[in-house]
Amino acid sequence: SLGYRTGGFRACLTSDVPKGSGLSSSAAYEVMVGTILNYLYNGGQIDPVQIAMAAQYAENEYFGKPCGLMDQTTCAVGGFVTIDFEDAGSPVVHKVDYDFSTSGYALVIVETGGDHADLNEEYAAVAGEMKAVARALGGSVLREISPQEVMQALPRLREKVSDRALLRAFHFYADNRRVQEQVSVLEAGQFGRFLELVVESGLSSWTLNQNCY
Repeated sequence: SLGYRTGGFRACLTSDVPKGSGLSSSAAYEVMVGTILNYLYNGGQIDPVQIAMAAQYAENEYFGKPCGLMDQTTCAVGGFVTIDFEDAGSPVVHKVDYDFSTSGYALVIVETGGDHADLNEEYAAVAGEMKAVARALGGSVLREISPQEVMQALPRLREKVSDRALLRAFHFYADNRRVQEQVSVLEAGQFGRFLELVVESGLSSWTLNQNCY
């Protein structure tokens, strides 16, 4: 329906990424298939973000996971990126100018035995509860509502939405600010501060977003 050509191909895939480990393996697979079709049948002319959007559609409609577009866009563009999804049909993607190989660190992935493959409903609840807070204040998503408005309306909000929804809203606002600082410190070469912000984000995801088990 997008007007691109498709066709058959033979491919061999190997991976040592643990199943359901939260490392964007499904997004990587979807983008890989889209990229193969792009170069085999479309002369490599499909924009990476368009491939990401097709990958998201496949995951939403055929796999049944109500994911956003972040993982797919990151896989399609590559490297450190920041993405603004205000217009979901045309996200603004900025490739962060930072060479990880100069950081003096290595990325190590530890298999803990955890599996989030059966947590689709919990995953969907995060966005659903944040949107519930926004709707209670006349918006559709939290970016339309300031954190000050949420704080001022707390007493009546607690009569309309759960406390967990409010905590998740606080995480949203704080993590958005952290992302902006993360981009700034990476581009300034301050990798140590970037790592501090990553830890802060993880603690917020645990205590406010309640997204860790």
